[in-house]
Amino acid sequence: MSFSADVSGFVERAARGLNKTVSEVESQVMALVILRSPVDTGRFRGNWQATHGAPATSEIDRNGAQAAISDMESVVAALKGGRVTFLTNNLPYASRLEFDGWSSQAPEGMVRKTVAQFGQIVDAAARKNQT
Repeated sequence: MSFSADVSGFVERAARGLNKTVSEVESQVMALVILRSPVDTGRFRGNWQATHGAPATSEIDRNGAQAAISDMESVVAALKGGRVTFLTNNLPYASRLEFDGWSSQAPEGMVRKTVAQFGQIVDAAARKNQT
């Protein structure tokens, strides 16, 4: 094998590992936010929307975490490197749940609590996908 082929193979493996790491981090972070969301009727959990390119701008009529997680996983799986992915909840009380302690189920919020773990999530995924 030539030096050029060795380098090309390394670059391809590294790119695959990076894409897999990014996808795993996105999926895990978004799923944690959704699952940490407080539940009354399930409407808030169901309104988390994963999109790419631009955030969702409307509410949707969906209840529960499973549909939101399933849709998010489909969005993440369809994307490759160099993307921007959004997780949005447009219900009018979302900010109060995150910042004002509006729910005893999630007094520290969902997003802030997950962001505090972001470094650990990235480190674990990177170790798992090393080339």
